[in-house]
Amino acid sequence: MKKAIALLLIALLAMGIVPVLAQDGFDTGNVIFFHPDGTGLNHWNAGRMYWEGPDGSLNWDMLPEMAVYRGHMMDRLTGTSHGGATVHAFGYKVLNDSFGQDETRTINSLSGFEGSIMREAATAGMPIGLVNDGDLAEPGTAVFVSEVDDRGESEEIVRQILDGREGFEGEPMPEVMLAGGEAWFLPADTPMCEDEITLDCFVHLNPFNGAGPTREDGRNLLQEFADAGYEIVRTRAEFEDLWQRIQDDPEFTPLVLGLFGRDDIFNDETEEELIEAGLVDDSMAGTKEGRLVLWGGLPDSRSYNPPTVAEMSTMALEVLSRHSEAAGMPFFLVAESESNDNLPNNANAIGMLNAVRRADDTVGVFRDYIEANPETLLIMAADSDGGAPQVFGPPPIDEDGNVTVSAGNPTNVIEELDFGFPLDGIEGQGTAPFVAAPNAFGDELEFAIGWPGRNDVAGAILSRAQGLNAELLRTEFRTQFDSSDVYRLMYTTLFGELLPASYGELAPTRGE
Repeated sequence: MKKAIALLLIALLAMGIVPVLAQDGFDTGNVIFFHPDGTGLNHWNAGRMYWEGPDGSLNWDMLPEMAVYRGHMMDRLTGTSHGGATVHAFGYKVLNDSFGQDETRTINSLSGFEGSIMREAATAGMPIGLVNDGDLAEPGTAVFVSEVDDRGESEEIVRQILDGREGFEGEPMPEVMLAGGEAWFLPADTPMCEDEITLDCFVHLNPFNGAGPTREDGRNLLQEFADAGYEIVRTRAEFEDLWQRIQDDPEFTPLVLGLFGRDDIFNDETEEELIEAGLVDDSMAGTKEGRLVLWGGLPDSRSYNPPTVAEMSTMALEVLSRHSEAAGMPFFLVAESESNDNLPNNANAIGMLNAVRRADDTVGVFRDYIEANPETLLIMAADSDGGAPQVFGPPPIDEDGNVTVSAGNPTNVIEELDFGFPLDGIEGQGTAPFVAAPNAFGDELEFAIGWPGRNDVAGAILSRAQGLNAELLRTEFRTQFDSSDVYRLMYTTLFGELLPASYGELAPTRGE
């Protein structure tokens, strides 16, 4: 066998073909890390009931590999968005209040590289991309390219994407970035676009307080990205125009920056607050999606109907594939559906169900891509369980048919605490119940959603995978799949080496 392999290598070399051999015997290829933030089993189960029926299946159900995810931090049992993302990006447990560092300590990743796995991939010549229905500074994706002491430093976070991290100026930039966060790219005194959309005016307002751009250093990063060769898109119309150009010209290999919201693309408030703010679209009344405007602005605004995570991911995959072919290297995409976490964190049940549907549509996009491009790994994880939604079915309802409250504490240990809590129907508390898609008997069953709180909790999280090296979830990681192992699986597929686990190890301080 060894002689046959040697003869094959000699023949390939004679033809001018230089094969890339994985260091550890693992095949290398593209990596897609999809992070539907805050999405536990209860989110997926509720989403399945509502959209496909309790006996139906989601795209998520079709992923062939799975492992129980352990998302605890070094100093707490429930993961945080910024700390958890840092573990994914660097391969070590860190303190919960970390953003690309171990709190304020700059660190190397598990491979020894002075930065995240995405920075290492880009340095090696691999095309990289970010997709998020939050803003571009959202930690689930931004931690892969930025390092700050405080997750609130949004303007600094996006500056590092352009300029490079401190001490690493001039690093390769992502080939494609699609998210919200326009406010962090323009000076605070930038006017709103009127008749024409240009790079020196803004498109998106905060729908609740009317706030616009906030940069205090006077820099117009939109113009700077455009000067660096990026296509800048900020509306549904501009997105669709660019997508048409990409489809029409197979040789068109653009750099893309899309910003489809002032900050997050979604509107993470309760149902009642959305209605009070006028964020309703009566043309959607009576549909399963509901009439609340959960993503984007009002129907008469340029912010209305922004691209979905699935649509942004479709464009990102095509752009990265073209750059990958040109570079002769695999690509690395990190995509996040942040709405899956933030809408439950605001006890918005119809928002949570819509977010699950959109995340599942994105899983479908990735599965289709892998079917056509099997040298690709899709790995999914959520760092916590956002709001821990629970299905109450049948729901308690009043004489008008609206959902009411849960039963009280059955133990009666503290009498004054023996009370239930309000449940959510289609437009919040005291509204009509949700109706699940038909079950295997053809019945459409009613339910309500209850929230033990608006917190992130540890919850029940499954990591799922498909494609290249996905079977490692049930072999190497069958008994333990830690948040730091997300890094290890991605690194194996990008670089061909399964690194030793870092359980119980501190990340090394950079420079020591």
